[in-house]
Amino acid sequence: MKVYVKLLNVYRKYLPDGAQGSTYSLDVPVATRIEKLLTQVPVPANEGQVVLVNGRTPLNGQVLEDGDTVAIFPAMAGG
Repeated sequence: MKVYVKLLNVYRKYLPDGAQGSTYSLDVPVATRIEKLLTQVPVPANEGQVVLVNGRTPLNGQVLEDGDTVAIFPAMAGG
């Protein structure tokens, strides 16, 4: 199945060749969980991140569905 990954802000530098704007498609097996997908995305895992699936915060263990869009961007601190 195909999901779409959107890398925003400074994470745009990790976009693969062929990305359309800030988004690229990724083929994943049916019943892929959000945590598994995040291990396949080329952003630093040790940084604080905000992850949204179709504009909403995903549940732990959420299973992705064909056509979902996963947006990832760095958490920002205010001051």
